[in-house]
Amino acid sequence: MSWESTNETGTKQNDLQYHPDIDLLLKYSNGKLAPALAITIGVHHHECETCRRQVQDIELLAGNSLESLADEEISNTGFDSLLEDIQAIPQTSETEVPMQQTLSSNEYDICAVAESDLPIVVQLAKREFDEIKWEKVSRNISRANIEINDTQFEMELLKFKPKAKIPRHTHRGNEYTLVLQGDFSDKQGQYTQGAFIAQNEHHEHQPIAGENGCICLAVTDAPLKFTGTFGPILNWLTKARD
Repeated sequence: MSWESTNETGTKQNDLQYHPDIDLLLKYSNGKLAPALAITIGVHHHECETCRRQVQDIELLAGNSLESLADEEISNTGFDSLLEDIQAIPQTSETEVPMQQTLSSNEYDICAVAESDLPIVVQLAKREFDEIKWEKVSRNISRANIEINDTQFEMELLKFKPKAKIPRHTHRGNEYTLVLQGDFSDKQGQYTQGAFIAQNEHHEHQPIAGENGCICLAVTDAPLKFTGTFGPILNWLTKARD
């Protein structure tokens, strides 16, 4: 299998889409991810043929040996050997396929998602936003907090009106974003429906929503750090809101 180049944040890019990298897919396959991140990758995984094939390949090659991999670091000799085997598999098709319309709890067992969190998984996968209670952040941006059983990450839905500009910011920790509807872009590229993007404190950007707006799922383990002209004010307001 030919793996695309991976940046330091956990995202690998090809011409069609942005995906979780091999490290995240390994942990996802082994149920080693926090629930919020597992849900996010799970929704992407069930829509992306490339990632489904890669997860299948990982599970086929690794079998029960994945249980011995460390939770935090997958960098030992066993991982190197596993990765070499994975890379030797012929490249699979990167054609995206339509979203699955029915999702059962068994399909998410490998994600270590609690039974109480499954309704939101199905709601996100089916893009059922009608019952979402949106909180207006600004004239062009709304948010909705998602309560799940996770002590490591916070999860929220973000809705941007067409051409909305998100204030310039970097990250105090890790931020994982899944585009659920519409698209947005920044200086690094354009992210369409299904794109999985990982960013951290090394990245600064100012996302701009596309012509039809954008709805994203955002998972963070620390607050954003706004850096533009009004950055200090926005940081203060964010802290005050929390």
